Amino acid sequence: MSGISAGYLAPLDRARRFMERRGSALPDAALRALAREVILRVSRVAEVPEAQLLGQRAGRSEIAALCDALLSADEAAAAEMVRGARLAGMPAAVLYHVYIAGATRMLGERWDRDEASVPQVIIGAGRVYGILREMREAFLTERLTAPPGAHAVFASIPGEVHGIGITMAADTMRQKGWDITLRLGLGHDALVEEIADLAPTMVGLSTALSSSTFAIARLIVALRVRCPQVWIILGGQAVAADPEIAALVDADAAAADMDSGLELMAAHLATLNRLAGR
Repeated sequence: MSGISAGYLAPLDRARRFMERRGSALPDAALRALAREVILRVSRVAEVPEAQLLGQRAGRSEIAALCDALLSADEAAAAEMVRGARLAGMPAAVLYHVYIAGATRMLGERWDRDEASVPQVIIGAGRVYGILREMREAFLTERLTAPPGAHAVFASIPGEVHGIGITMAADTMRQKGWDITLRLGLGHDALVEEIADLAPTMVGLSTALSSSTFAIARLIVALRVRCPQVWIILGGQAVAADPEIAALVDADAAAADMDSGLELMAAHLATLNRLAGR
């Protein structure tokens, strides 16, 4: 889990600062909604049967200590605890389904009981998001048992009614040999769960409207915490109009046209194949 340092900044807080640099603001209500998205999505995975894998490797006291670290003044403490558990041999699935999910659920319970302030919870949720973001390679290396094929899920942003652009992109990619699963017109929760069930390594999202920025950010947050292995590329007219939108919503890549999108996806596929061939 590289990249953890004293300069670690919770991604939700980073989004706020990014907006401030552009002369606007990310409303506190939006930050609360994103924090709630993280907490709800990650908390739910603690209930799946995979949690039984834990045994006695981390009890409630260790999970509570991780929750304390998520709320602490030390911005790197929680990430270092997860890194330590990983280095000690805890499988990524157990880290996610039990250790991190348990601490995240506890974070939500403290929020509900007013034992943690809204600013604390926003930072804590951002740290959970950042930890899962940093762990992506660990999830990938445990999941990739063979070199992956050229496949991805393409989807429209919930609330946007025009799917012509992404449909054309999917058709073009198929003509070039890619296996593309296309999902259009789904609501936020349905799309997140559909993509989680499909368990892709790559997701392409298309947006035509700059006004959809919050919907995109919310979707990407949900996908990252529900499918930690996923790599997300953003395309569409909104990218052409504002190349910085990808950084704001935390997409891994952005493409204003099909050729650049194909090039970026092919490069990521090559990275996945190198990981699978480790």
